[in-house]
Amino acid sequence: MNLEKLVRKNILELKPYTSARDKFQDGIFLDANENSFGSVIESEIENLNRYPDPHQKQLRQSLANFLKINEDKLFFGVGSDEIIDLAIRIFCEPRKSNMIIPQPTYGMYQVACDINEVKVKSVQLDSDFDIDVEAVMKAIDENTKMIFLCSPNNPTGNLLSTDRIKFLAENSNLIIFIDEAYIDFDERGSFINHISGFKNVIISRTFSKAWGLAGVRCGYCIADDFIIKLFFKVKAPYTINKLTANAILKALQKNETRLKLISQIIYEREKLISELSLINSVEIIYSSNANFLLIKIKNASEVFEYLNQKGIRVRMRKDDERLKDCLRITVGTPEENNLLITALKEMK
Repeated sequence: MNLEKLVRKNILELKPYTSARDKFQDGIFLDANENSFGSVIESEIENLNRYPDPHQKQLRQSLANFLKINEDKLFFGVGSDEIIDLAIRIFCEPRKSNMIIPQPTYGMYQVACDINEVKVKSVQLDSDFDIDVEAVMKAIDENTKMIFLCSPNNPTGNLLSTDRIKFLAENSNLIIFIDEAYIDFDERGSFINHISGFKNVIISRTFSKAWGLAGVRCGYCIADDFIIKLFFKVKAPYTINKLTANAILKALQKNETRLKLISQIIYEREKLISELSLINSVEIIYSSNANFLLIKIKNASEVFEYLNQKGIRVRMRKDDERLKDCLRITVGTPEENNLLITALKEMK
């Protein structure tokens, strides 16, 4: 596959901004108009008065060791949302290109396309909320550049079929963007073990979920080194700050803690399923490979408002007919889950 044909011409010809730290990482820094005297706050992180590494070298090396892949295939962004936006800007021509998004799924894909003036072709997931390959292939035209896939899918919680993703990657000259924000909760379903065979696949992940670092706002993607170079070409000079980088480097040394948190969340998820199944108004509890549950419940709007009055916040999705009367519930702590169940049992 010739990836260059998928890239916007102006991106291929773009001369990227050259920052002061692109060339030199040591020496006497009189080249970036920083405050040479120091910072106004004390921190365990040295040199906060200096710009961070625009090449993300230490981060990429540490994560590459953790994932056991080549660091040239890694890029860090300010959350997965920045990576989503950059991918659209790199490959899609505004007011010309279109994108295929199987529905229902994460709403930010549509928003990012709207911001970049890229038309969205919505294709329904099948009855199991898996990829309808035939429908997706029929939707592709000469201006289609990308397909967004979320696995495990948000808000349905299920993994998408690896074989169906492979088929799309092999049989379409498109960028296949796989959002694996929740993959830590079922790593067996990750496409990372297959990505080396595909130059047109981008896998994005986040530290917000299993790692418990939503407040840090950091995500990353895995892709062919040609694509990674394009990300570095179009990104802003200093996107990952030193405070964020330090938090991620520390987190990567705490994998046992991550695994413990995942185990606790899965245990509570299964317990929550058992408790919800005993509530008469709950009609369907959808299978989940994530840290949340999608349930169909009678009078969902009333339940939603009732829970809000109790100070219990869940999400309601009305943008897809199949999600009518559905609530998405994040798995909480044992205490939080008990409050939810008690509230639902008390509701008349």
